[in-house]
Amino acid sequence: MKKYIPYLLLCFSITLNGCSLVYKGTGNVMIAYAEDQGVPYMLAADDVSLTCSMVESFSPFLLSFSQVTTPPDQLAILFYLMAGNCTEFKAQEEELRYLRAVYSKNATEAQDARIAQQRLLGLAAKRQYKGYQYLLKAFIEPSEVCPDLSSKNTELYWMLGLVNGLQSILNDVASGGSADVPMDIAVKVGRGSVCLDNEKWWGMPEAIQAAIWMTVPGKVPDNINPEQMLEQAMQTGLEQGIRIPQLLAAQVYLGQGNIEQVKNVIREYAKLKQTTTAETYKSLNQVSNIQIQAISDRLWTEATGKRTPFGRIGTFWDDPEKQVDTVDIDEFL
Repeated sequence: MKKYIPYLLLCFSITLNGCSLVYKGTGNVMIAYAEDQGVPYMLAADDVSLTCSMVESFSPFLLSFSQVTTPPDQLAILFYLMAGNCTEFKAQEEELRYLRAVYSKNATEAQDARIAQQRLLGLAAKRQYKGYQYLLKAFIEPSEVCPDLSSKNTELYWMLGLVNGLQSILNDVASGGSADVPMDIAVKVGRGSVCLDNEKWWGMPEAIQAAIWMTVPGKVPDNINPEQMLEQAMQTGLEQGIRIPQLLAAQVYLGQGNIEQVKNVIREYAKLKQTTTAETYKSLNQVSNIQIQAISDRLWTEATGKRTPFGRIGTFWDDPEKQVDTVDIDEFL
């Protein structure tokens, strides 16, 4: 029997190596398909719920191939950003439940909703922070030195990774710090944003930098007005039909308690028209639509006990009657 042991070990080794080659080949094919076909399809999709289902279920499978082939770090940046957004949507519903409970003076319901909201925001922060960590693996840590951004795709992943970092901080703060996201990421993200062309990327680089200066304590350059920079970034987004700068501005002003500015952002947002650029990145716009709708719903619910009336995004309960226009949100969804 002993004389067969070397042959058995050899066969076993060949079998394992054969499986490894199959797994590696399969991984390369899956990752290449995801990069070439899956991501463009997902970015242009108009059903965020289906995108959430795909990202949350497919991400572990796709990323598991990092054990046998080149890790798909750039894909992970996008997938964890979307997964974090999907968790944010659930947290926003819990926030509305909390506000309705406060409005109706139901303390127990309000406490339960707030706990559920914070748990979900903590999960969103963890996912987005993980997406930021994949940015460090795929490129370099944002600093005074820019990475090699040799294509439009690499620029896109770099920008989304920066958004991951910023959103992870905002959600971690809102969750009570449950995700332990390092606050110094904000400065690094601000530095990283200058590596991108502001006009090419819808005003997002300047929107990111302005948002950091307005929300994170620190020294603002003497010749810079962050609010003015944010307004210019929003205008660039408006011109190109991309809504992410408006969302970022609404989040910043909401965090500052500047409700009138939040209302103004939402009013301008509701006037946006579809463009060719917007078609290419429809999924990102759809996420912004849902987030802006959630902010509007928050304001309405806090004031009236119910969310934004159907077809009235961009209007508010205290508007003069002659200024209340009907806007169909279905045009944006």
